[in-house]
Amino acid sequence: MVDAIDIAEEILSKKNLDQWEIFWQTSSSFRCQTKKLETDFFQKADISGIAVRLVRNGKMGFSFSSNLDANSLAQTVETAEAIADVTVEDPDYGFVQPTDSKVESNGLFHPEINEMKELDKIGVARIIEESAFTYDKKVTSIRSSGYTDVELDVEIRNSHGLRLHGKSGLASIWIELMAQTGDEQEMCYWRYQSRNPRDLDPVRLAHIASDRAIKRLGGERISSMKCPVLIENIVAASFLETLSNTFLAESHFKKTASPRITIGVEVFSPLINIFDSGLDTDGAYAFPFDGEGTPARRTTVVGTGRIESLLSDSYHSRKMKASITGNCRRPGFDSTPFNGITNLFIQKGNLEIPDLMKELNSGIMITEVMGLHTANPITGDFSVGASGFLISGGQIVRPVKGIAIAGNLLDLFRKVIFLGSDFEFFGNVGAPSMVVEILAVSGQ
Repeated sequence: MVDAIDIAEEILSKKNLDQWEIFWQTSSSFRCQTKKLETDFFQKADISGIAVRLVRNGKMGFSFSSNLDANSLAQTVETAEAIADVTVEDPDYGFVQPTDSKVESNGLFHPEINEMKELDKIGVARIIEESAFTYDKKVTSIRSSGYTDVELDVEIRNSHGLRLHGKSGLASIWIELMAQTGDEQEMCYWRYQSRNPRDLDPVRLAHIASDRAIKRLGGERISSMKCPVLIENIVAASFLETLSNTFLAESHFKKTASPRITIGVEVFSPLINIFDSGLDTDGAYAFPFDGEGTPARRTTVVGTGRIESLLSDSYHSRKMKASITGNCRRPGFDSTPFNGITNLFIQKGNLEIPDLMKELNSGIMITEVMGLHTANPITGDFSVGASGFLISGGQIVRPVKGIAIAGNLLDLFRKVIFLGSDFEFFGNVGAPSMVVEILAVSGQ
């Protein structure tokens, strides 16, 4: 594979170009699902390829290939040149300079991803399913459960002398099940991830998912009200993810940020601290460097409620005259890079869930929302379906469903008065549970 990179570099170095970049990636993935304790789905994939970006006469060209012989690589470069000839000139096109910053890689790849036997991985998926059915007879159906892992190996070179190589791995287990009493049914999906597959606990996953579904049974609608709301960590992470577009430099440059924010302005509750970190090994998108070779870093986006930084790649840092924060995302060699979050999260508080309920006293605990993607992309206003629990006297009274909550994304985070200690990453977005001072709840 190194030969292919060397060949591509030799071809590019002989061209009359302003700048060039080579991105090589190989990924190895494994995925299995079980049904009735038998293997229902099994997949292994190894994919490798090279992408070339080049700038000639101020114009950008891009091409890629999974064929890594010399002729294919030469054709890939020629295609990128042809594309550059018909694109618009932009003085801000370019690639990153090498830096003295240390590229951190500790903890991003655990050898157990390769060393763990495939039969053991399939066994993990079977344990998830078996543990859910034996947890309680109310668990009547499992729609999907399984194990997956992926290993990424990336090398980036460019005409400025950048030479970087990095590796990461991530394993995950999941389950989607149904609990039933009479004609009433409740679904629950839950997932865990880890750099070391041996750290995943399939029994705990199954029990948590089963317990969550069972506790939702018997839910009733309630009267409409405005009240304090305890938002569970998984829902808080969903709200943060919905808002994440507004933290990107590209969104501000294109004036598509929704809603718009201004650096230096206190927008959220002073309890809120938001970070983006490509180094946090608990987040799914941790990697030693970003999609164009900027070393991964931890960026303070919001500090004590005040906007401190936008998240930018090199192109939009030039456009916005801002610092590069290592936020160039690249899903694969066959995709052009773009400005995006890495691992975005709200810093945890110090209150456990029982303490948050006591602080709430009377109100609603929201454990699930539906339709958050329908939030107004301009104003940040939202009105979404929800379910959870009625809280009174600091205790759960009964499950509630068929309700809706409405508000504004910025207002919601502005009205946070307590933060939980139950922080967790859900994919690449993390949050603790939080108490919002008041929110509109629509019922019957």
